[in-house]
Amino acid sequence: MDPISHGIIGLGIYSLQNTPTLSSAACLAAILGSVSPDFDIIARIKGDYVYLHHHRVESHSIPGLVILSGLITAGLSLFYNDFSFYQVFLWAFIGGLSHTLFDLFNSYGVALLYPFNRKKYSLSLLMIYDPVFMTLSLYSTFFGRKSIVQYYIMATIALFYLTYRYIDRKRLGIKLMQVYKKKYIVKKINVMPSDFNLMKWDYIIDTDSHYIVGEMNSLTSKVNAIKSLEKVMAPIIEKSLKNQLGMYFENFTPIFHVDLIQEKERFIVTMTDLRYRMKNEFKHHAIFYYDEDESLKKSIFHPFSKNNVIEVYTKESADAR
Repeated sequence: MDPISHGIIGLGIYSLQNTPTLSSAACLAAILGSVSPDFDIIARIKGDYVYLHHHRVESHSIPGLVILSGLITAGLSLFYNDFSFYQVFLWAFIGGLSHTLFDLFNSYGVALLYPFNRKKYSLSLLMIYDPVFMTLSLYSTFFGRKSIVQYYIMATIALFYLTYRYIDRKRLGIKLMQVYKKKYIVKKINVMPSDFNLMKWDYIIDTDSHYIVGEMNSLTSKVNAIKSLEKVMAPIIEKSLKNQLGMYFENFTPIFHVDLIQEKERFIVTMTDLRYRMKNEFKHHAIFYYDEDESLKKSIFHPFSKNNVIEVYTKESADAR
């Protein structure tokens, strides 16, 4: 989710039992805590390569939330006289935990078990901006203390909505299996929420021979295949996967396609993250350039756009060391 959504949700959670006011250190702690895991954006000072390696890892883990909550509490203690360390720390942690849990519900996921492992876990149910939880949070914030009936209604709406999204995703997954099993041996189906359209889901079909990327309308169940990418296998691809950038990219995304282009005097291996698109073009790529003897000349990471060029390795730089 975006930082504004996280902040509103953190404030909404605090407002369930408290009157929201910036004169309360606990209220401000809940807001700051709910956006604090995204403070990992500071790693972007060292570039997108470093930033994406750390994004949603350390700061989104339980140890990270404890550290961030402690820093927020210590900072607020300098500005408030009437101050309860325990209460402020607790609300900062609750805000941070809400951030991690809601990020867990979208397709990017979080490294929930860090430092034990860096794997990002994802439930793939919610969009980056979710109108239902935003509405519930705004209602909680602006309509004061609630009765027990209102609490039950809000909880029921949230639970019903998540259940509906889960069932809808499963239903569409079954539909996709029916469509594609006629032509392919389907190994896995990934159905993910669209970034901004509540009625649209993205999908990635992993078959024995292709990756198929498309989108599906929740209301009509209409399947729209956008790209079909043939799988390629070659020793040079395995070599690329064992390279520094290859291991980075494999850790960065659980679903990617690898292509091999052979030109007259060079080979080009391209890894593409299949999860995210902008105007039907994929965002993240890693490209390896080899000479005719399959010696690596350079490797480049393209985060967010192919216009964003980060040289991870060049033979000239390596030879100069």
